[in-house]
Amino acid sequence: MLLTRSYKLAIYPNQVKLDEARYSYERHKMYTQHFVTQLYFNNEIKNLSTKGMGQLANKAQHKAKGILSAHRAATKATGNKSNLPILGNVGCPAIIRPPKEAKSFDYWINIESQFGKTKQIQMPVKSHKKLNSAILKDGWNLIPTCELVKDKKNGKFYVRVFVQKEVEKSIPSPLTIGIDVGICYSVVRSDAYFGKELRSVIKKNKSKQAERNRQGHKSFSVKTEIKQILDVEAKKAVHVALLFGLSLVVEDPKVLNNLRSGKLQGWATTYFANRCEQLCKENGVFYWKVNPAYTSQTCPKCLNKDSKSRVN
Repeated sequence: MLLTRSYKLAIYPNQVKLDEARYSYERHKMYTQHFVTQLYFNNEIKNLSTKGMGQLANKAQHKAKGILSAHRAATKATGNKSNLPILGNVGCPAIIRPPKEAKSFDYWINIESQFGKTKQIQMPVKSHKKLNSAILKDGWNLIPTCELVKDKKNGKFYVRVFVQKEVEKSIPSPLTIGIDVGICYSVVRSDAYFGKELRSVIKKNKSKQAERNRQGHKSFSVKTEIKQILDVEAKKAVHVALLFGLSLVVEDPKVLNNLRSGKLQGWATTYFANRCEQLCKENGVFYWKVNPAYTSQTCPKCLNKDSKSRVN
């Protein structure tokens, strides 16, 4: 089974190259929205002519076909009414490569230029510890194709690179370890393990937020620190399952999205389930998603349901 992971890297262009890259990014976004609109309302047309528009338009048409294919598949699966997709942040295709000679930058990216003397815009890129660890230690392979993306918050441009790795398909084990996510404790496992308490973290962040609001500073989200805690707990759970040959069982995030379990707790449970699924696939651990209804009240041995069993 082939797995794909993405990383976001910083670019270091001069002002001229940055302006050219920004123009190519906006042109590619405009091309993609144009092709999505034309192909959406003209189902009988499979390809539109891009003569004289350059390779960037061809790539935009291929991306538009993929967007419409996914959109129609989702519409068919859900049964909802279909409407024209309006694109937000669309990555501009680029090529990443190592430098020909030893230089201060780890990689260089090439983007098709829409104006200027050169046909390609070359910009330096620096790697980071996570990507280096994935490539050197964990056996991931860097894919030459990448994307120039724009951050919604700060408006800066980054490059999104992709790595792939071939892993063996996981085999289910008769022995399982179940995990529940809560507020009193970040996670509670069926092997009597209790994670870090989250109430103190939430209280501390609310106090910081109140002080920032009083001083007129921008707000921040408590989810950042909780996400870091859940990442650590997910790695611990997968490590235990891998060490003892267990299957991992968590609550189904799709079912959780339809439940009104509180904004923060519902988000935390969904995030943890998705993170566990990603780690299980990468480490060959079998992963189960179960309906969360009555799982905290049902005895695993006699299957008796009792709401009082949740107390303490």
